[in-house]
Amino acid sequence: MRQKTRAIIALAVISIGIFATSGAFVFYYGQVFQTPPILNADMQYWTIDPTKNLTTPYLWTIDLIQGPTDNESVFQAAVAGRVALGLRVIRTNANNSQIWSTVHVRQDVHGQALESIFRSNISVDVFPTFQYLYNPNTKNPENAFGIEINDGTNLVWFIFASEPNQTVQLPHHRIILMQTPLNVWSMRTMNISSEYIAEGWKKPVSISFTFLIGTTWLHLGNWVGYFSNLSVTVPPIQLQRLSTSQTLTVFSVDMLAIIFLAGVVTIYEKRTATDENQRKRGQMRTDGR
Repeated sequence: MRQKTRAIIALAVISIGIFATSGAFVFYYGQVFQTPPILNADMQYWTIDPTKNLTTPYLWTIDLIQGPTDNESVFQAAVAGRVALGLRVIRTNANNSQIWSTVHVRQDVHGQALESIFRSNISVDVFPTFQYLYNPNTKNPENAFGIEINDGTNLVWFIFASEPNQTVQLPHHRIILMQTPLNVWSMRTMNISSEYIAEGWKKPVSISFTFLIGTTWLHLGNWVGYFSNLSVTVPPIQLQRLSTSQTLTVFSVDMLAIIFLAGVVTIYEKRTATDENQRKRGQMRTDGR
C-alpha cells in the first residue's frame, strides 16, 4: 500500500512538473530579454577621470558647473546602513559668475538602450537632506536634488524633497516634484515615457540620464544628497506568440505523456502485486513442508 501511494505521489509530482514546464514554454515563447539600458547602475565600479582628475563611477560622466569659490564633489558614502552615491555643492559666494552651481553625474542613452528605457519603469532609493526652493510667482527652481532627463531640447526633472507632489511646466522644462521625507531612505519610481506623452513631446534620438544636485546664487551653503539602488525594469519584447491550436497541441502532448506514465505505473504495480502474491504462495508451501 505504501509503495502504491509513493507511486501515485511520484506521478503527481512529475505531472505538475510537465505542466509547469509547458506553461513556462508557452508564456515565454517569442520573448526577447534585453540588456539593461543603464550600465553600472548600482555604481559598484569606479575609475579615475584623468580629464577632471576625479574619481567617477565607471561609464558615467561628471559635469561640474561652479564658480571660482565653489566646492563640488562626487563620492561614495555609507549612509544609514547602505553604500550610496553622494553629490555635494558648497556655495559661499553669491557674486560669482554662475547663476547655478551644479553637479551632474550622467550617462548618455541612445539606440536600443533608448528604446528600452522608454518602455521601462525606473526605481531608485533617495536620501534628500533639504527642501526644494523655487520662485512662487514664476515657479522657476532655485535649488534641486533629483534625476534629470535631457534630450538637448527638453528637460524633465524628477525632484525629491519634502514638499507635496506637484508638476510644473516651464518652457521646455517639466518638473515633477515627488514628495519624499528628508534624511531617510525612500524608494521612488519614475517613467520617462509617460512624462513625454503628457507633454506631447516626441521621443528623442538620445537622452542624458543624470543624477543632479544644485543651488542658485540665492541660496548659499552646503547642499548634499544621496542615491542608491538604481534599477531599470525592462519588460521583454514579444516577437511571437503560439497560436491557440499550437498551445492546445503542447498541452495535448503533455496529457498523452502523463497517460503513458500512468499506464507504466499501473503495469508496474500489477506486476509488483503478482510477484508479491507468488512470493507469498511460495513461502506458504515452504512453511507447509
